[in-house]
Amino acid sequence: MNTLETAYKILKNLESAKDVEYMGTLISPEHLNVSDEEWLMVMRNLIEEGYVRGVEISKNVLGETKVDIEEARITLKGAQYLHENSSMQKFMRIATNVITIGSSIK
Repeated sequence: MNTLETAYKILKNLESAKDVEYMGTLISPEHLNVSDEEWLMVMRNLIEEGYVRGVEISKNVLGETKVDIEEARITLKGAQYLHENSSMQKFMRIATNVITIGSSIK
């Protein structure tokens, strides 16, 4: 899975989550089937861009990274990105279908 797909899935899961008790499992690396390293990189980017809030990333005395995602929430900016991305994906599917149909007619 690439970085954009991982980011999209995290945002989508945060937006659609109704029960905040399970937030950590919905966006965990295991649930998304990605490596811890890739997930952490994506999560840091989502926080830096302002798409996600309520995530605490810290290091313990041994230098191990600890991530607290229990309070993770999608921001308005994140929801807007998700909506725009969804619209673009729909447009690309339609455009691809039109090209495919046009090619088969010739």
